Amino acid sequence: MNDERYQALFDAWAESRLTAAEATELSALLRSDPQARDRFRADAAFHGQLHAALDELNLEQATAKPIDFPSRGRALGIAAMLLAVGLTVASLGWILTARAEHSESRPLGIRDGGFDALEGRVPDGFPFEIFTWGGDPSEITSAQGHPTALRFLEAAGEPNIPNSPRQSCDVFQIIDLKSVRDQLLTSSEAYVELQANVIDARVEKNTPVRFIAKVYVFEGSPHEVAKNWPPQQDQVLASGAQFQVSLGCKSDQWKTLTTRCVLPPTAGFLVVQLGAGSAGQPGEVAPKLGDQYADDIRLTLRTRQNKTELAAR
Repeated sequence: MNDERYQALFDAWAESRLTAAEATELSALLRSDPQARDRFRADAAFHGQLHAALDELNLEQATAKPIDFPSRGRALGIAAMLLAVGLTVASLGWILTARAEHSESRPLGIRDGGFDALEGRVPDGFPFEIFTWGGDPSEITSAQGHPTALRFLEAAGEPNIPNSPRQSCDVFQIIDLKSVRDQLLTSSEAYVELQANVIDARVEKNTPVRFIAKVYVFEGSPHEVAKNWPPQQDQVLASGAQFQVSLGCKSDQWKTLTTRCVLPPTAGFLVVQLGAGSAGQPGEVAPKLGDQYADDIRLTLRTRQNKTELAAR
């Protein structure tokens, strides 16, 4: 193992700036070199978590453990950490380099991604039913040329965490993956892509607001997730997030956030999160909201088949 090259690859991974070639190189190194795997494990532990910093770097903990919401605070074992590292890095390399003729894509069911069926206020609280929107104070209205859009009204704390700061206004939907279970089991690689259009309609330059589009992946059934939100990090199978910080200032153009997240074969359901809030330090209260909107929410499943399946076609 070339120490200098390994360090360059690890730093790029930790800062979420791996190129396609570097992602492939790091994936191959971790799979082929036990010394590199041991060093990577130690370095990741030294940084305090499996992935690069939670929100700022758009990658966070992944684990092969099934979700079990009543059981909280479980420690992430070294074997699970290493498995998750291999899954994430290898999948990232494929995501960036897969040849189009070897991959397939299909829309993944998200209900009312254009917010045409809802009227008025979005139901309060994390949704208890799959394929429904729910969350912090928000409403459906027209905005900047869109007849219907989601308007973020007011930041709120986490209902299951006493005295949590009002850091963001978040809206959620639970996506069941039953309809694509066979594809996940037979694919050599799979990921989901979330796209959301957002706009900050404030007419003057103001306090920064951060938009977020995020996907959480869980194993098992979604029936208990609403009672235990937010989850512990070791309950999340995989996740991905994308952010945009806006100062307002007469922007009349919608921006697209694109988030990609690995789907392990055992994935059972997703949680989609859209939000607007503080762009400051963790725990910082959000500025006044009301001029921030989201629309045209789309989910796409992208898979690559096993080589044996491709040869048999």
